[in-house]
This record gives sequence, C-alpha cells and structure tokens, in this order.
Amino acid sequence: MKIILMATVVIGMASGTYATGSSGLAVKAAEVSFDNGARSGLSVAELKTQSAGDNRVPVPSTYTPTTEMTNFWGNLTENTKDKICKAANIKINQSAHIISQVGIDGGLRREFKSYPDQRLALVDEVSLKLNTAIGTQLLTVPNVGSVGVSISGALEGRSVVVRPLADNRYCKNLGMLVKLYDVKTVLPISAKSINSMENGEVWKLPMVARYSFSIGAGASISEAVNVSIGAGETGERRPTVSLYKIDENNLRVRFRVDHVTVKSVGVSAGTVNIPAGDIGVLNGENLIAKEVNKALASEINKYIAFKLGYSYARVSGQKLLLEFYVNPNNPEQVEKLAEFLKGNLDTIQNFIKMGLRFDQFSEEASSQSGVGEIEDLAEQAGTAIGANSTFAGADHYNSSGHNFNITLPVIQARQDSWSSSYHRYQSLDNNGAIHVQQQTRVSNKDSVNIPLVGTLVKHNSRKDIYVVNQEGVNGEVSKPVLLYQKYEGFVRHNDSSARGILDGANDVLKYAGRRGNGTDSSNTLPSASIFPPLPPAEQEGYDDNPQNPAKTYRSAAMSFRLVFSEQAVQDIIFAPTQMIMKCFMNVMRETESAILDKVMDLFAIDNKGEVSYDRNAMAKRLNDSGFSTANTSDGGTNPLDIVSNLAHAATKFIEKLASVREEATWKGQSERLAEVAAHGDMKYDDFLKVVIQLVDTRNISAEIFVHTDKRVEGEEDVTQNYTMFNSRENGFDNTIAPVTQMQQRFSDPAELTD
Repeated sequence: MKIILMATVVIGMASGTYATGSSGLAVKAAEVSFDNGARSGLSVAELKTQSAGDNRVPVPSTYTPTTEMTNFWGNLTENTKDKICKAANIKINQSAHIISQVGIDGGLRREFKSYPDQRLALVDEVSLKLNTAIGTQLLTVPNVGSVGVSISGALEGRSVVVRPLADNRYCKNLGMLVKLYDVKTVLPISAKSINSMENGEVWKLPMVARYSFSIGAGASISEAVNVSIGAGETGERRPTVSLYKIDENNLRVRFRVDHVTVKSVGVSAGTVNIPAGDIGVLNGENLIAKEVNKALASEINKYIAFKLGYSYARVSGQKLLLEFYVNPNNPEQVEKLAEFLKGNLDTIQNFIKMGLRFDQFSEEASSQSGVGEIEDLAEQAGTAIGANSTFAGADHYNSSGHNFNITLPVIQARQDSWSSSYHRYQSLDNNGAIHVQQQTRVSNKDSVNIPLVGTLVKHNSRKDIYVVNQEGVNGEVSKPVLLYQKYEGFVRHNDSSARGILDGANDVLKYAGRRGNGTDSSNTLPSASIFPPLPPAEQEGYDDNPQNPAKTYRSAAMSFRLVFSEQAVQDIIFAPTQMIMKCFMNVMRETESAILDKVMDLFAIDNKGEVSYDRNAMAKRLNDSGFSTANTSDGGTNPLDIVSNLAHAATKFIEKLASVREEATWKGQSERLAEVAAHGDMKYDDFLKVVIQLVDTRNISAEIFVHTDKRVEGEEDVTQNYTMFNSRENGFDNTIAPVTQMQQRFSDPAELTD
C-alpha cells in the first residue's frame, strides 16, 4: 500500500474569523467556545457533494507531484522489500563498452523506478569518464595560508536516461531489462538521437569535479570496533545538462552549474566489517567468485554492522541555471543543440569557469548585482543553440547543520539531521531578488533490516520553515512571508499510523482563526473515512487483546505546507500578549483541559509582560472543582505545579515572539522568525497550532494531496487534491507561487525529473 498526503496552507492579510473557499466569498466560521469540543469532520463523499456550495470545506482540485515529493517518495521506497519483479535490476560493475564511443568506468545500472502517482519509468544509468580540465582551486588553510590544488585530468559523470512506460505493471515489463542492446546513453549526442526522444523522456548528464583536504585519526578497540575523528574541506563543481521532451513541439533544455564548498568535522564508531572471504558462498579464486563474495559482503555488512556517528558541517555555494525551449521539429535548432553538447563537453567547462565570477558574490549586495554575468551567460548559450532563454538565474546559499546516525544490526537504523540555511534567488525575469531563511529537520528510521531482502518497515519525515522576503530593483524589501512544509511517510505501518499522518495536518488546521476559542474541524479531512478502522464485526474475539486490531498498509507519505503572508506575519508578531497567552493555553487543552477549563480566567499578564496568577485564588478554585492541592508524598502531581509550568511555558512563548519584532533589520527579523518557529519546546507543528489562531482565515489557503495504494480488500484507493481557505485574492498561488517555482527550479533534480 502506498499513501501520499500533501497539504498546503497560506495565511494572509486581514483580521477576524472567516473561512474562504475557491469562490473567494467569506463565510463566518462556527463559533466554538473555549470549553467546547470540536465537531466531527465530514466524510469524503460529503466533501465532494458540499464543496461546491460551502467554501469552508475542502475543495477537490488537481495536483502534480513536485520535485521534492518525487525525491521524498524515492527515498522512502528505496531498498524496501517488494515484489521480485519490482526489485529486478541489472548492474555491470566492471569496465565495459556498451557503445564504442564512450568508455564505462564503474558500470551500467538499469532498473524500474516509480513516480509518486504509480507510473513506471525505465532508468538507464551509465558511469562515464570524460577528459577535460577545470583549472586550479585555491584552498585556504587556517594559520597556514593558501594552498594550490590542481583540478585537472578527469571529470567524472553519469549518463542518465529516464523513459516513462505506458504499462505500469512491473512483471509485464520485466523482459525489457535484459535487452542491453536497447540501453540508451546521452553520449555521443547527435541530432538523430535527440529526434529519437519520446514524449516524457528525460536525459541528464550530471558531472562532478572534486577537490578535498582532510585530516583525521582513528583507533581500533579490541579489534572489533573502529573509532575515528576527522575534519576537512571539500569543494565541488557540478555541471549538469538535462533535456526533457515535454511534447511533440517542446524540448526543454536546462544547464546547471553548482559550486559548493563543505567544511565539516565529525566523529564515528562502528564494528569491523566481516571480510568478503568469510561471507562468500562461492569457492575459488576466479573473478566471478571474488566479485560475488565481495558484493555479498558489502550487502550483509550494511545491515549487520553497528554504527554510531555525529558530524557538523558548514556549506556555501552558488548555483547557476539557464533554461531554453527548443522546437524538436526544427532541424536547424536540433542540429545546433547537438553540436553545442557533443565532444568533450568544452561548453560545460566554460560554464564552470563562468560560475567562478559568482564566487565572491555577497548576499548583502544589491538585487542587481550579478545580473550582467547571468545575461552574458544566457546570451552565449542562446546564440549557440539558436533559442532565447526562458529562464536565467542564480541561487547563492549557505547553511550549517548537524547530523546524527545510529545503526543497530538488523533491528533499526536511524538518521536525524537539523540545519539552518539562507538562499538568495535572483533571475532576469523578476528584476529583483528573493531572500529565504530556512530551518530544516529530517528524521529517517528503518526497522527490520534483513540482508539480501531489504528494509521491511520505514518511517521518514522532513520539516521545513521558510521565511521569505522579496527585494525589488529599487532595493525595497517586502515584509516577511512564512512558509511551513512537511513531508512524512512510512512503509508497512497500520491504519492507525496512516490516520495519524493525516491528522498531523488536521491538528494544525483545526485551530485556524480560533483566537483561543477551542477548535473547528470543518476545514479538516476525515482521516477515519480515508483510512477506516476495522468494523466492529471484525473486532470480535479481541476482547482479551489490549491492542486494537489493525490492518497493514503497504506505505504512506504526507506533505503539509502552511504559508503566512505579509499581513498575517505582522498580525502574529504584533499580537496582543493576552491573546497570545489565550491561544497558547487553547493548545495546552490537548493534555490539560481538565484543569484549564476550570481556571483559565485566573491567568493574567503582569507589568513585566509575564503570565501570572494569584496562587491562593488558583488553589481555592482547584479545590472547589474537586482537585487536591495539598502536598502529598504518594508521588502524585500537584495541579498547582501543572499551573506553574503552564504559566512559565506561555511566558517563554510570548518572549520568543517578542524577540522577532525587537530585531532592527528586515533580515534579522526574518532570520529570528525562522529560528523561533523551529526551536524550543513549541516548534514546527506545535508552534503553528498557536500562531494560526492569531490570523484571519480569509487570508489563508490550504491544499491536502492524498494518494493511496492500499492493497486492502474492500477499500478503494484515493488520489485527490483538496484545497481549503483558497480565496481568489489571497490564494496559495498569488501568495507564494513565485517563491515555490524558484525553489523547484534550483532544487536538486529527483532521479526521475530534470
């Protein structure tokens, strides 16, 4: 079973309590008092029938999986146990000559890959070694000075050809894998090979030139565990050419150059790998036996070795992107494109050198800095292929991040990372710049990892906070917009976990515009209708089982995005302290409603701006309500301690928001807003539950994309996109689309996309 959920929310520019739908009309939301429970959500069928007339409920719409969703889906389903036909692939790891003009150094990989919408593609990947030279890179070593590192000789790369298949059945297409005469490579490129591209076909030629400097030390403990510590600097040039045959009349060509520098330090420990000879199943010293045993040893050690590691890295870089559309029916254009790309790729080398112009580009520079270089590069490439550029731009970025990973043999492998980054996007189209402050947290957990079989259970999640400012040509910078995006997914979990993924988005949406007064579920999706629990008739015989009976879904993934536009961010930052406290306590009712419903009116804001209360009045109210505030030695929790903790936590949250408006510059304010949304006790989802109450729902827009591949008898799959709070004036597209498009362009392409 495969399930994908995607949600997008935009919060915009007004105040009050309204909900809007695709019609753009405002409808007063149902008033829910502080002590009222949320009303139940509608079923999927009710959503479809009511969406046309009631703009408070989710409205079905179309959705196309993004590059990020395709990447997330690929990572989630990679190396998982599946049907034998799905796992089938062909790898040639020795040097070979599939085609006479291109030597393969590292081999050929041919396999099926699936898109998030279940379409299949055949992927041919050939490792290439091309003769070219990059020049000299200067590496600065602290307290030593500059060291010249020559990057000349080989530029290593890959040829990747992705061909969508008409038939989505793995086993039906199995025979295609063994037809090695049908392997496609990008090189040697010619007008004839370009003309042979089918609609939807993608060609990619990614390459990497790398230099590195590192120091480290290691030791072995009892000849069983290796411990190491190290630090280093690595620089890479990553030129990429990609071609995408959109239809019979449009061939999109993209040129990318990414220059990235990584400085890192880390420590790791792990058990010593079992030698191939001790694992091998084939005897003898022949080449086949050695290679088979080596492959087996690598596969088995991956799952049975204990590993523990931590690293910290600082990354800085620049990306250049040029985009052109070529008419495949125009022989002259196609011939020019082929001539431009063939040979030893001297053009790509020129792109790398041109990219060096941006190395000293400052993020503090004006929005017009670097435009001349982008124009020159676009004009040069456009003249060569006989086409005008449809996009030309750059992304200058820096980040710092932490990574922690642990592998317990067979049982579980877990990786957690958290990072902060800054992006400055610039293009010739918008005549300005887009500044993005980003906070990211990633958690990937694999369980039951069986050698030669794969991973049986997985759970991946990624959360991003983006704070966006747009800068015009005159240097004027807009007020910040806040975007939250979350992807979450699993392989082989039960129906309760599937509902939990969708409820993660619902638990934020139900607070939209509530101003501290309970919740409203009219803007949420019915998780129990999409992922129904077992009916009562099937639960007979489980009376002695403390766990509810459940069914297993094959896999699930969710994407949830929440956007606060300019006015909404200002409403949050400058919200009255009393209102912030009320909204905070409204969220705390999830765990402490029994106490808060009795004493909420006793909380106040003192002259220091802190949440306070009269302890004697609080104790009397609690005692009169049936709680005991007397000190006891039986280990029970005194309700006054809970009250004290709530007041302290609310004060800290108020201080976090206040610290944003205290920043003197727009950049400082945006950076601080990203930090407070992603760190502390209330972060990401919990932070949003509070602040989404402070805005007007007329200014928000939401999307939830649901895709399932359940493989459960009697249950229909769902592939549907839903929008909520989507007014014509303040919808998602109007608020954040330019930023999203820029991010999608500069994101590292998924394996199946360009």
